[in-house]
Amino acid sequence: MTTFWIAIAALTALALLLVWLPFFRRTAKGAQQTELRTQTNVKLFNERIAELEVEKQEGRLTEAEFEALKQEQEMNLLQDVDDGASSAITENRRGPLWPVLISVAVLSLSGYSYLELGRFDEWQNARPESAQQSNPHQGMTPEQMQQMRIAQLESTVMNEPDNSQAWFSLGHAYISGGQYEKAIAAFDTVMEMVGRHAELLGPRATAMYYLAGEKMTAEIDAVIKEALESDFKDPSTRLLLGMDAFFSANYEDAIRHWEILLTSPRDDFDRSAIQAAIMQAKSFLGTDSVDNPELNKDVEAKAKSIHVSVSLDDAVAAQAQPDASVLVMARPISGGMMPVAVKRLKLSDLPTLVVLKDSDAMTPEMLLSSQQAVSIEVVVNHDANPGATPGDLVGRLDSAALGSDVQVVIDTVIQ
Repeated sequence: MTTFWIAIAALTALALLLVWLPFFRRTAKGAQQTELRTQTNVKLFNERIAELEVEKQEGRLTEAEFEALKQEQEMNLLQDVDDGASSAITENRRGPLWPVLISVAVLSLSGYSYLELGRFDEWQNARPESAQQSNPHQGMTPEQMQQMRIAQLESTVMNEPDNSQAWFSLGHAYISGGQYEKAIAAFDTVMEMVGRHAELLGPRATAMYYLAGEKMTAEIDAVIKEALESDFKDPSTRLLLGMDAFFSANYEDAIRHWEILLTSPRDDFDRSAIQAAIMQAKSFLGTDSVDNPELNKDVEAKAKSIHVSVSLDDAVAAQAQPDASVLVMARPISGGMMPVAVKRLKLSDLPTLVVLKDSDAMTPEMLLSSQQAVSIEVVVNHDANPGATPGDLVGRLDSAALGSDVQVVIDTVIQ
């Protein structure tokens, strides 16, 4: 708004300049003309007196005639000077009148036009309207905002029924809104699209837990077990287990679940809140140390496994058949083509995180833990041949140490 008023002031100054500039120019010109006329009259006066003195010296004028003519010339000079001064004074007195009147008229007309024909009222109300527009949820209760969020997501999945991310967000919104049966149905819909993964099973178990009146059932236990087999540190599942243990006054188990959660590499939970909850549980126990064998077991298992993040390069994605299978294989670096670990996925699972471990071995004699490092090969397979054949897509990593987290991008077409 400051810029607007600066622009208005500049335009007003320009208009006044156009009004007053001719006046100042005319005044300056008039003064110059008056000065020039005065100088000319004085010059003519001196020349005429000199002529009279010559005529007197030559005897053509008597002394009396000379004095009379000289007096006449002086009177004429005074008259010319008075006329010029009077003219300049008259000009100066009436000169500013018209510029002043025109300036007042310009300012008055501009102000009247803006007030009557412009948008002065809108500008006056601009700040309240802007504040309301910047916060459309002003005055809404949290429940109303939650219902609006649910309605928006429901509209999205209705228009885009294959949008798994929208279904996933809708499931969480249903949990926040207390609509647990709908939440379970939403997570089931996502799992039909992308498969059964821990990040879906954990929220589903949470919705089932609230639907059952915050009680664990055999069905919920089965879902939790499946989620932890997929991801031992899944945040939703560990949060649920820790919360149930805490409210049951089983503080040691609550601490164990939350400590495992804090070792997760994921960042979709509030670590500071979990740490505060652990400190509160320890204060109830009156101790700062709780044995956590599961956490130690997970560390040992991590040292005998490899976490592989698998993704498909956009440059070759169009050449992948939708029904193709994906093989993630770990082979010994020194000799032998037999994989020591194999995982089979679907193309729709990508991108994903795969954990290769001893249970993925093809034979009991060839275990992943028997190797210090392996090569990783990921194949998008278009036929029944498990090896890479022409037309298949492949991504490779020459060396991956046990206990490491690696990435493999499928970016090559076999010719």
